[in-house]
Amino acid sequence: MRVDVSQPTNPGEPHQPRIRIESVEDYEQATRRIAALDSSSCGETEKRERAALVEAVAAWDRRHDDASGWTDTP
Repeated sequence: MRVDVSQPTNPGEPHQPRIRIESVEDYEQATRRIAALDSSSCGETEKRERAALVEAVAAWDRRHDDASGWTDTP
Protein backbone atom coordinates (compact mmCIF):
# COMPACT_ATOMS: atom_id res chain seq x y z
CA MET A 1 0.00 0.00 0.00
CA ARG A 2 1.40 3.38 -0.93
CA VAL A 3 0.78 6.35 1.34
CA ASP A 4 1.44 9.94 0.34
CA VAL A 5 0.92 12.87 2.65
CA SER A 6 -0.05 16.01 0.78
CA GLN A 7 1.08 19.41 1.90
CA PRO A 8 -1.77 21.58 3.16
CA THR A 9 -2.72 24.54 0.97
CA ASN A 10 -3.13 26.81 3.98
CA PRO A 11 -0.75 27.03 6.93
CA GLY A 12 -2.17 25.36 10.01
CA GLU A 13 -4.25 22.83 8.07
CA PRO A 14 -3.51 19.17 8.78
CA HIS A 15 -1.70 16.99 6.28
CA GLN A 16 -4.16 14.77 4.41
CA PRO A 17 -2.94 11.23 3.75
CA ARG A 18 -3.57 9.74 0.31
CA ILE A 19 -3.50 5.99 0.12
CA ARG A 20 -3.31 3.79 -2.97
CA ILE A 21 -4.17 0.13 -2.67
CA GLU A 22 -1.99 -1.91 -5.00
CA SER A 23 -2.90 -5.52 -4.19
CA VAL A 24 -5.60 -7.73 -2.73
CA GLU A 25 -3.51 -7.99 0.43
CA ASP A 26 -3.45 -4.17 0.69
CA TYR A 27 -7.23 -4.13 0.21
CA GLU A 28 -7.75 -6.64 2.99
CA GLN A 29 -5.39 -4.76 5.28
CA ALA A 30 -7.21 -1.49 4.57
CA THR A 31 -10.63 -2.97 5.30
CA ARG A 32 -9.36 -4.48 8.57
CA ARG A 33 -7.91 -1.11 9.59
CA ILE A 34 -11.21 0.65 8.77
CA ALA A 35 -13.03 -1.86 10.98
CA ALA A 36 -10.53 -1.29 13.79
CA LEU A 37 -10.94 2.48 13.53
CA ASP A 38 -14.73 2.08 13.50
CA SER A 39 -14.65 0.10 16.74
CA SER A 40 -12.59 2.63 18.69
CA SER A 41 -12.84 6.26 19.60
CA CYS A 42 -10.93 8.30 17.06
CA GLY A 43 -9.09 11.57 17.21
CA GLU A 44 -8.61 13.86 14.22
CA THR A 45 -5.57 11.95 12.94
CA GLU A 46 -7.45 8.66 12.97
CA LYS A 47 -10.48 10.28 11.31
CA ARG A 48 -8.27 11.54 8.47
CA GLU A 49 -6.65 8.10 8.17
CA ARG A 50 -10.08 6.42 8.05
CA ALA A 51 -11.33 8.85 5.39
CA ALA A 52 -8.23 8.19 3.27
CA LEU A 53 -8.65 4.42 3.67
CA VAL A 54 -12.33 4.56 2.69
CA GLU A 55 -11.43 6.63 -0.36
CA ALA A 56 -8.69 4.14 -1.33
CA VAL A 57 -11.03 1.15 -0.93
CA ALA A 58 -13.69 2.88 -3.04
CA ALA A 59 -11.09 3.66 -5.74
CA TRP A 60 -9.94 0.01 -5.73
CA ASP A 61 -13.56 -1.13 -6.05
CA ARG A 62 -14.14 1.21 -9.02
CA ARG A 63 -10.98 -0.03 -10.77
CA HIS A 64 -11.87 -3.69 -10.19
CA ASP A 65 -15.61 -3.62 -10.80
CA ASP A 66 -16.05 -6.27 -13.41
CA ALA A 67 -19.86 -6.37 -13.21
CA SER A 68 -20.08 -4.85 -16.68
CA GLY A 69 -17.98 -7.70 -18.03
CA TRP A 70 -20.48 -10.39 -17.08
CA THR A 71 -22.48 -12.03 -19.85
CA ASP A 72 -25.27 -14.60 -19.73
CA THR A 73 -23.61 -16.79 -22.36
CA PRO A 74 -20.29 -18.61 -22.08
